[in-house]
Amino acid sequence: MELESAVEKLDKYFKRLKKGKAQKIKPVHVEKIIRKLETKEQLLQAELAETERESKRHRLEQKLKMVREQQDRARWLQKEIGANSA
Repeated sequence: MELESAVEKLDKYFKRLKKGKAQKIKPVHVEKIIRKLETKEQLLQAELAETERESKRHRLEQKLKMVREQQDRARWLQKEIGANSA
C-alpha cells in the first residue's frame, strides 16, 4: 500500500469516526501490532540465517521486506492517531 492510499484510508476512517460509524483506534492497539511485527521480523531473520537454499532465502527476504513495510506503516499510523487525538 502506498502512502497516498494509506492517507486516503485514514481520511475515510476519520470521517466514519466523526459520524459514529467506526470505533476509535487506540494507540495501544497499534503498539500491540508493532510488537507482533517485531517478533515476526526476528523469527524471519533467524530462519533466514539458518536457510541455505537460495529460493527459500529469496522468499524469506521478500517476507522480511513486507514485514518492515508494515512496521513503517504502523509507526506512521501511530503518529497520525496521536496527532489527531491531541
